[in-house]
Amino acid sequence: MSTPPLSVNNIFEGYTPPGGAYDEFLLDTGQPRQHAKNFLDTVVKIGREEFEHRWQQAQRTVQANDFAYSGVVTPKDQPRPWELDAIPFLISSAEWKTISTALRQRAQLLNLVLKDLYGKQTLLKNGVLPAELVYSHPGFLRSYHREQLRNDCFLHFYAADLARSPNGEWWVLADRTEAASGIGFALENRILTSRMFPELFHQCNVERLAPFFIAAQETLRKLAPQSLENPRVVLLSHGPTSPNYFEDAYLARYLGYTLVEGGDLAVRKNQVMLKTLGGLIPVDVIFRRQNSRDCDPLEMKSSNSRLGISGLTQSARSGQVGIANALGSGLIESVAFMAFMPRLSKALLGSELLMPGVASWWCGDQEQLGYVLKNLEKLTIYPAFRIRGKDNPSVESLNQMTPKKLTELIKSNPSGFAAQEKVIRSSVPVWRGQIQPAHLSLRAYAVSSGESYMVMQGALARTSPNLDPLEVSIRKGEGSKDAWILSDQPVEHITLLNEQGRTISLKRSGSELPSRAADNIFWLGRQLERAEALARLLRSAVNRLSGETRSTSDLEVPVLLRCLADQGQIEPGYAIDKMRNQLPPIEHVLPTAVFDKTQSSSLRAIVDELFRLGSIVRDRISLDTWRIIRRIDKGFQPPRYGTTNLSDVLTITDDLITELAAFSGIVMESMTRTQAFRFLELGRRVERSLQIISLVKNSFVPMPEVPSPIFETVLEVADSLMTYRSRYLSNLQLGAVLDLVLTDETNPRSLVFQFMQLAKHVERLPRNRELPGYTSEQRLVMTLLHSVRMLDIQETADTHCLGDYEPLEKLIETWDYQLPKLSEAISHRYLVHAVPSHQLSDIIPQ
Repeated sequence: MSTPPLSVNNIFEGYTPPGGAYDEFLLDTGQPRQHAKNFLDTVVKIGREEFEHRWQQAQRTVQANDFAYSGVVTPKDQPRPWELDAIPFLISSAEWKTISTALRQRAQLLNLVLKDLYGKQTLLKNGVLPAELVYSHPGFLRSYHREQLRNDCFLHFYAADLARSPNGEWWVLADRTEAASGIGFALENRILTSRMFPELFHQCNVERLAPFFIAAQETLRKLAPQSLENPRVVLLSHGPTSPNYFEDAYLARYLGYTLVEGGDLAVRKNQVMLKTLGGLIPVDVIFRRQNSRDCDPLEMKSSNSRLGISGLTQSARSGQVGIANALGSGLIESVAFMAFMPRLSKALLGSELLMPGVASWWCGDQEQLGYVLKNLEKLTIYPAFRIRGKDNPSVESLNQMTPKKLTELIKSNPSGFAAQEKVIRSSVPVWRGQIQPAHLSLRAYAVSSGESYMVMQGALARTSPNLDPLEVSIRKGEGSKDAWILSDQPVEHITLLNEQGRTISLKRSGSELPSRAADNIFWLGRQLERAEALARLLRSAVNRLSGETRSTSDLEVPVLLRCLADQGQIEPGYAIDKMRNQLPPIEHVLPTAVFDKTQSSSLRAIVDELFRLGSIVRDRISLDTWRIIRRIDKGFQPPRYGTTNLSDVLTITDDLITELAAFSGIVMESMTRTQAFRFLELGRRVERSLQIISLVKNSFVPMPEVPSPIFETVLEVADSLMTYRSRYLSNLQLGAVLDLVLTDETNPRSLVFQFMQLAKHVERLPRNRELPGYTSEQRLVMTLLHSVRMLDIQETADTHCLGDYEPLEKLIETWDYQLPKLSEAISHRYLVHAVPSHQLSDIIPQ
């Protein structure tokens, strides 16, 4: 029987699976598999053009959210966009039920192995596992031996990498027991793909992911000491340098947990504490994403001890904190253990594995070593002991060696190597403007639930154009798919939001903000204001260096160059009249300097820092706010072709100022007035104050011989020209200018307005209000505000015009000294918890 012709709307027309592999979509006859027919029919109805349009919309969402991943993190790496394919991986619920049963068995088995190896060690005593395999493993934490865990569980979250063999049978490629990464990416894939095909998603009866995350929340809740009803759970991340940081922030926001790093936590009397603006508050459960060895520098050797929390192991031993997964659980995710899984199953479960693992050998066993050395070309060689993210040597480098060199390396340390049979993974169609074949692996997830495990009704489907080992394909840049488990019946809608449970107490506090997050938000505010001030200076300078005004701007340009030099944007020599003519023309130098990333004070470097800080606090800002920050970063780029000129700088600074205004608007209109808002505002107001002072100092000390053009330039840079003209028309005088820029409390761009805002926010910072007197930061900000309010601005201006610069200079020196002192006082009180706990009595949670 011949195959009917495919419709021209069918994007799958011309798709040819690679030979020798099981294809997940098509039968050998070229017809769709039974479970894929409904999907194909609906896609044909959608049509090629509409399909492409929807896919482009989904791609824009990925880019706007800047969901990214970096397979290898080095100083030169840039996180690459997450590559999501338009076509989901499809599998029937009946087949997934079989897979789930096997994964539950495997998770239970691995949990039993961990309990035994850190407990009675009967597996070693009975010879089921070689002692050398365990004791030579750098992931075996001797300090955790003989641990008794809450709920008798080591393995709370489990992930398995799966692949289908050419005969259609599923294999386990690897176990992931340290910290099951990829859950957040699987969730993001689901959200994007279901939005792309909403009608198709419902017609196919796709199983939901929400039950898995509900079970995860319940598992973490039950880990809390004293069985607390509403424990404080934190998600412990490696931080921004981790390839999974985007996922960590995404998961923390989705699950409603506080995202923390090691430096955010401290142990006091065996209790893990979170460093917040309101002082130290107890943590009940840690959902960790770090490797075990990085968690506690006091008891575990680590190459990066700053990531951990000294005393965490003892806190866990004493039952003061729950940790998922338990420390040391990464021990059994090594390839070497794969070789012993069949005998472990028989020893601990009394049954065969329901899903086989890919054939594996550990070279520490003489018999297995002999087989490996005779079959090197048929096998993939791995380091025997896996430390998540730190395999050395890499799988890629091992398998690029000649057989002779590889044999010598293995013989030099047999127990350090393992091997696996090469796997021909199944094929799936992927969309790259047209349909192409790729090879598939699945990362499936399970979470402990009661006495068993719940398997996610979905997975992270990973695609690669070649059959490299997964570790290699990840580094080269693999793609991903959403995984649809297709039910035979309509699927109930389930939400993560819990409307039941005890009544919660209403509150409006924000003191729970971690000190590190507050610090980053504070500096985000400073970088935002620094970028705007520099952009306004550059715009004014470029306007006067080009076009009609160039010939009439000889008075303003030196002042603006002095301001730019004071900000570190250009060489200091340009601020000195005698040296300026000896330097290259500023018209040639300035465009390059603006985009010079190697100079920490350039506008491009400031935008880079703004973007970095925004990335770190993504879990603390709204998605719209993040999109503006991302747009600023993407938009502030030199032209791709040709030499950057002043006109380019003018266009780009105009756009930057507009985007920064959008940021200010969304903050003022949408950001809840919590401590996060206050620290953002504190940073902005401190920096804007410093920028105003710098502008006044470089413009009026000494007083220009012909001041009127300078007056107008200062008002323009200070964004106060329109207000001045509405009051005084074109009559420019120093007293009126200084009043508007320094002492006018109705002008949001004036210095006094910044001091008023600083005083308001400092007053609302958390502290013990029962203690007498004022804090150091309160006294400093009151002094600053008093110094401006007591200023007779007209008298100061008149004296200044007569050549007596001392009064204004002294004020500027005072402000220049006290503002950094204020910033330092705030930092010492709220952002650094290095003092003994009894000295923190003047700060209490609000």
